[in-house]
Amino acid sequence: MTRVVKKVHFPTTRLAKLAARPGGVARDQAVEEAKKSIEDLRDLALETVENAIRAVEALAYSSRGGRIAEADLREILKLSDQAVTMAETFDLGNLAEVAKSLCDVADGLLANKLNDAAPILVHVQSMRLVAPGSPELGAEHIAHVLSELTRVRTHFHFSPLSAGPEPAPGPEIAG
Repeated sequence: MTRVVKKVHFPTTRLAKLAARPGGVARDQAVEEAKKSIEDLRDLALETVENAIRAVEALAYSSRGGRIAEADLREILKLSDQAVTMAETFDLGNLAEVAKSLCDVADGLLANKLNDAAPILVHVQSMRLVAPGSPELGAEHIAHVLSELTRVRTHFHFSPLSAGPEPAPGPEIAG
């Protein structure tokens, strides 16, 4: 049996030519430039966070009779996720924790078909306490706010979204 050698032709693209060229920047310089680029976006990020907080406030305070619409909960979940992303990116740790907790509550309310506005309102007020531009809170006050939000989630039996789904119960093993 004769073996046929096949030729494979890879077309030369502009990108391939650029990638093959020597030069470029050192890794440390590239990292520093990337950090600077991200830092240049800080003002835009803070504006995005403020807009998200205002929109969540508007939705929460427009609730009637202590009830909030499912569509509003979905929008709150989307907006609080934006706040988490911006807060995490720009080292706003306290705001990120409060926004994550709001995500957990909004998701829990949606999953359990509940429409209670009270836990959303508590989180909105907490976001205002830790938002950029708000008066600085001490570490003990921040810890107290976060522990109260944990109590709210515990009261409703909402687990953090970051924990992932609970594992299905496995077979019991006699010991």
